[in-house]
Amino acid sequence: MRVRIYLLALAMMLAATGCRKHKPIPLPFRPPPEKPPVVAESPEIPPPPELLVEAWQETAIMALALQLPPLVAPPKPRPVPTPPPGQVQAPPAFPVPQLRPILTPAETQELERTISARISRAEGVLKSIAGRRLSAQQTAVSTQVRTFIRQAEEARKTDLLRANNLAERAEVLASDLAAQLR
Repeated sequence: MRVRIYLLALAMMLAATGCRKHKPIPLPFRPPPEKPPVVAESPEIPPPPELLVEAWQETAIMALALQLPPLVAPPKPRPVPTPPPGQVQAPPAFPVPQLRPILTPAETQELERTISARISRAEGVLKSIAGRRLSAQQTAVSTQVRTFIRQAEEARKTDLLRANNLAERAEVLASDLAAQLR
């Protein structure tokens, strides 16, 4: 029903803006059927009267709808060119800024202390298992602990939060390794 109303409105707009030589044909007026009055507690907006569309008008509306141009699909995204396998892509011309939280001197001092303690505990575990025979998995874990310690020391110079995260990883892995060897 909505489609018919929409198409009727479209036809009426086209007829109103069309040729001015001929008068538009008025729609026949038919009063809506009488309904008994409804007493409601809150006032309601009466529904709009139904529009009557004759068969020839519906055919004209459908003909107009079929003559509309088709929708155009959006353009396809262009592929990003990739360098050949032998070439290395140049880094950006300027460094990319990184967002970091601003730490108070007390927070900085606390992070430094925490990082040092975590690295010390992880190194202590590595020293305690230095003479033991380790499986391949345990050797891989100890190598990973050493890597995290090295990365934490490097990150400590520029990013304390990242250094703390890496030191925590080293400490957790080292304590897990120590628990396996007990």
